[in-house]
Amino acid sequence: MRRMNTSSVGLIASLLLVVGCSDRTGSDATPTVTASDEPVVSVTPGAWQEGLSADGNYYIRWRPLVESIPMADLFDVEVEVWTDKSMGERAAFDSINIDAGMPHHRHGMNVAPEITQRADGTWLAQGMLMHMPGEWQVYVDCFKNGRLERTQWSMWLSG
Repeated sequence: MRRMNTSSVGLIASLLLVVGCSDRTGSDATPTVTASDEPVVSVTPGAWQEGLSADGNYYIRWRPLVESIPMADLFDVEVEVWTDKSMGERAAFDSINIDAGMPHHRHGMNVAPEITQRADGTWLAQGMLMHMPGEWQVYVDCFKNGRLERTQWSMWLSG
C-alpha cells in the first residue's frame, strides 16, 4: 500500500476545509433543519424581526437598515428592547451585545460591530458583516447584574 507524504495530507485537508465552508448553491442545496425552536425565516427588507428573550424578561425587535442584507458587505442594524410585547416601556439592563454566527460552520462574523445607544432608547449596531451564504443566527444579548439573557433569530442569506 502506498503512503501519502505530509504535504499531500495537508493539501487534502485544506481542500476539505474549503469544500466544507463553500457556497452550496447547486440544485441539491437545501437549508439544514436545526434543532432550534426558532423557525428559519427570510428577512424582509427593513422589516422588524421580533422575539421574546430566553427567560421572558425582554421583548426585542431588530431590523437591518438596508433594503436587503448584503453578503460580504458592512451593514447596520437597529435594535429595540422592551419589557413586553405591548412595547409600552423600554427595558432596563446594564449592557447589550449584538452579533451573528453560523452554527453549522461553528463560526461567527469576522468583525465586531460598534454598538451605541441612541437618544430615543434604541440601539444601533454599525458594521455587521455576514461574509458567506447560508444559515445565520442573529443574537441580541442583554446583560443585567452579571447575567446574560439572549434572544436569537435564524435566517438564510442567499449568495
